[in-house]
Amino acid sequence: MTGRDSPQPRPGEQLTKFACLDCRRVFKRAVTDIGKRNWPRPIEVRPCPSCGSDAYLMSSDFRAPPRSDLTKWEVVAYLVRAGLPYFRIYEPLPLAALGHPKHRHKGLISASVGVGAYPETMAEARIFVARHSDKAMPIVRA
Repeated sequence: MTGRDSPQPRPGEQLTKFACLDCRRVFKRAVTDIGKRNWPRPIEVRPCPSCGSDAYLMSSDFRAPPRSDLTKWEVVAYLVRAGLPYFRIYEPLPLAALGHPKHRHKGLISASVGVGAYPETMAEARIFVARHSDKAMPIVRA
């Protein structure tokens, strides 16, 4: 393999996870302009090296379920196609929750909190997507 689909990164690139939702395999490919790890970014789609189907950029936090667990892969596919491929999601935290301004860190003008773990069932996934659809990332072809 050469060029963009090479698993070895060139200067300015980083190996990043991709998941094929059809053959349920995860592999790494070099990606440029990754920015901060695990922060949301457009979801690149590349061909799967195993089956040729679409493979989606995933967060490094993503832990693939066993290939035989079709139910969990269905949840993964639903979340990814909704634009939420396991990147960390943060919500604003009201400054009042941090106490009186006198006791806060000097210069603190905003705060955020992680939303927690990604869902494991389809029912939880539907609620999660409805609640966080405003944070969904666009899907782009590389």
